[in-house]
Amino acid sequence: MDFLKVVLSPSRVAHSLRVAEEAERLAAVHGEDTFRAHLAGLLHDCARDLPWETLREFLPPYIRECDFPIPEVFHAFAAPAIIERELGLRDFRIFRAIRWHATGCEWMSALDRIVFVADIAEPGRDFPEAWEIRRWAYSDLRMGYVLALRAKIEYLLRTYGVIALESLRSWNREISMLRKEGKMP
Repeated sequence: MDFLKVVLSPSRVAHSLRVAEEAERLAAVHGEDTFRAHLAGLLHDCARDLPWETLREFLPPYIRECDFPIPEVFHAFAAPAIIERELGLRDFRIFRAIRWHATGCEWMSALDRIVFVADIAEPGRDFPEAWEIRRWAYSDLRMGYVLALRAKIEYLLRTYGVIALESLRSWNREISMLRKEGKMP
């Protein structure tokens, strides 16, 4: 916790605590590892307030600024290396959930979905869809994830933001799967 207080603003620390608690509750409901969910939720934004010069040195080699023109998500890709260096933690499942919490990806695990949903719909979020996302996520994690992803994509469209290709791939895969299962028109 001291680590987060050093690298994050007080409001971002509060958000991270709410995400950790929400992720832990969702994990318990869906039979996932509550410790990993809590820790991934707690650490998901640990690099969010760091300057670009610092983030750049921790980005994986496959992330190049020219290929990935969305600097707002670089914190998610840099965080695992920072966590490993600063905290000595090495857990692929936690790192993966943190890496994809900002965009989603085509093949989301249950833990990935839990952290994505918890980040978007933690109780401190006040946009209208947050409550519906939370409600669905407790009964149907996939549908909660789809609603969270839709909210993120719609927000980016409204604000003329750049949408990560990973988000669109995830959307297309999830909708295709739901249609195959007869859960979508």
